[in-house]
Amino acid sequence: MAIRNPAGQQTDSAEVIRSGGRAPRFGVVGRSFRHTFEAIIEHRDFRMLWFGMVLSMGGFQMQMVVRGILVYDMTGDAVITGLVGLGFAPSLLVVSLFGGVLGDRMERRLIIQLSQVANGLLAGVVAFLIISGTVAWGHLFAVSVIQGAMFAVQMPARQAVIPSLVGKDQLANAFALNAMAMSIMTLLAPALAGVLYQVTGPESVYLIVTVVMISSVIFTSLVPKMYPAKNDDKTSVLQNIVAGFKYIGRNKFVLNLMIYTVIIAVLSMPFRMLVQVYAKDVYGSEPSQVGVLLTALGLGGLIGAISIANLRKGHHRGWILLGGALVSGAALTLIVGVPIYAAGVIGMVGIGLGEQARWALGQSLMMENTADEYRARVMSVLMMSFGMLPLGMLPLGYAMKELGARPAVGISAALVLVVAVLSFFLLPRIRRAK
Repeated sequence: MAIRNPAGQQTDSAEVIRSGGRAPRFGVVGRSFRHTFEAIIEHRDFRMLWFGMVLSMGGFQMQMVVRGILVYDMTGDAVITGLVGLGFAPSLLVVSLFGGVLGDRMERRLIIQLSQVANGLLAGVVAFLIISGTVAWGHLFAVSVIQGAMFAVQMPARQAVIPSLVGKDQLANAFALNAMAMSIMTLLAPALAGVLYQVTGPESVYLIVTVVMISSVIFTSLVPKMYPAKNDDKTSVLQNIVAGFKYIGRNKFVLNLMIYTVIIAVLSMPFRMLVQVYAKDVYGSEPSQVGVLLTALGLGGLIGAISIANLRKGHHRGWILLGGALVSGAALTLIVGVPIYAAGVIGMVGIGLGEQARWALGQSLMMENTADEYRARVMSVLMMSFGMLPLGMLPLGYAMKELGARPAVGISAALVLVVAVLSFFLLPRIRRAK
């Protein structure tokens, strides 16, 4: 990777960015969990990127919760709630391709920072609309669309820089820690957002999100500028996109992993986007209780991320990756089969655990098996799986409205379990991954 220092010079791609010495060991806790947190402890620049990720994802998770509750309170319509929740999907689906090209052609830190600032300003706009009494669900849908585009631009660049910050031998640990940042915020932010919504109203949550999002830029600014391996301005954007797809087609392991990830995401993730509807219709939950459900999701994700952070080559990672879908399917089955709030909390822990097995471990294996000059584009195609969520969410939202929440989610659970079992037999490349 051609990485330019402040003086404009370049360093060899084989050299990992290192700065400022090692972080403290944090006493007994640091020694006990050093293997789990080694990428954060040993690499200062990754640590700064990680803290920025924590803040950015905290603001994102708070918005997701508040937006869903607010729209359902305003409309009482599960389909509209699902539509607004999925507003990010079309732009994510389209912009991801261009985001991957940008990440493989432009300075990556700048891309991340611009996205963080834009998300903060958008939250501020929503807060103003609520305070002024002019907010409508269409406004929230529009903001969701724009934020989807920002996510599509930021994430390929963010994920593509990780190998340059920690080195290939720590990729699995770094991606698990990245997922841990998301899980920590999924654990804390939804509960906080739900309580604040119930006590002080949605406008206060959006104001807090604005501050949190802008604050994330500070940590990202402490990471050096990061340029891609090649900056071929003579090649068109369309040619870059086509080259990325051709590379995925040639790399059969990445192709199989991409197919598996997309199918399971389309089948399992729509439920978490409509959990506000399910909780209100089945449990009669208040906003704070919805926050607890999503916090349970974060707890499961945190447990999964910590476990995955300790995995290395030889730990049969392929089996663990495929097993994640089985865990998600079983958790959905529990939620449907036992219609009480406590079972829902336990089930959400299982969903978070299964998702991390698929997402964090899947990203690690994908980056390990991808050439540096294609990493952002490969990640952009993976991000498109979120853009395909309408293929699962809109039918689920419609089914919940027509059939009821439990039968609709029961169908999703059955489909996830069927695909999970078939994957063990039909995807041997993934199953054999060590």
